Amino acid sequence: MFMGKKLITLYLSLLLCLLAGCREKEIIQENEYEYLIGVSLSNVMEPWLSHTIDAMSAQRLADSRINIIFKDAAGSQEKQLQDIEQLMECGVDLLIVAPGDSESLQDKVEELYQEIPVVVMGIDPGTEDYTSFIEFNDYEIGRLAGSYIMEEQYQAGDEMVVLTGPSGSPISEKRLQGFKDAVSGDIEEEQIHYLNGEWLRDKAENRMKDYLVVNQKADVVFAFNDEMAYGAYLAQKQYRVTGICFLGVDGFTGNLGGIDLVERGLLDATIQCPEIGSLAYETAVRILDGEKVEKHQVIEPTLITKVK
Repeated sequence: MFMGKKLITLYLSLLLCLLAGCREKEIIQENEYEYLIGVSLSNVMEPWLSHTIDAMSAQRLADSRINIIFKDAAGSQEKQLQDIEQLMECGVDLLIVAPGDSESLQDKVEELYQEIPVVVMGIDPGTEDYTSFIEFNDYEIGRLAGSYIMEEQYQAGDEMVVLTGPSGSPISEKRLQGFKDAVSGDIEEEQIHYLNGEWLRDKAENRMKDYLVVNQKADVVFAFNDEMAYGAYLAQKQYRVTGICFLGVDGFTGNLGGIDLVERGLLDATIQCPEIGSLAYETAVRILDGEKVEKHQVIEPTLITKVK
């Protein structure tokens, strides 16, 4: 991930915080930071969490009162609990946490909520002891995708590939349920092939290659994020398969983001959700400034299609 000089300076200061124990609070005070926000992420390999770091870092640079420490649990529930303990030792004034599931952090979130404000994003933590919970309408994302496919792309007899997130992911499960409800009764189950892309471009590319070796045909590919959709596109390009409709989710801007892929004609559509990291940061600052915020915030999706 590319970082400018300001971000490199910020991350070096945060590294000092983690290495120096109690001294980091002195460093923050000397630099006249008013608030320290801790951000615990379950796995930054997931694109939406990687974009969360970028969004929050950019916003933080515009507000000299705020400093942020990011911690990546790399998919480990145990490490995320340890990360949160380290953030508390650093004296954070507010915690933003993206759990990996709905159970592993329940007790910890309840405990922390008694001490500092807690903003949860992405996955329901299994408790209502938090200051604000921000989530995508994942069921609607899946339903919107299914409706678009059946109304605009599907023809009788088409073969469909669906690239899901990791097994057990609540986000993936909700998107899958919305999709299934939208297409139920209009397509035979054996025409839909579900592949686990694990949220990652290279995994999706490999799964799509394996599928094409065996089946040689796909008419529609719906991936639960744009990274996997692009991976599937690369697989069909390498195997010189044509005529596939590709649909992703996220709709990030920038090079090879969902919007860029649609504009280039590599994806037929993406389902865009406003940046959750930006909303979580804004919510956190409002809380620290003494404002009231909504207990539950839901981000609604929008379908973005290429101009014909």
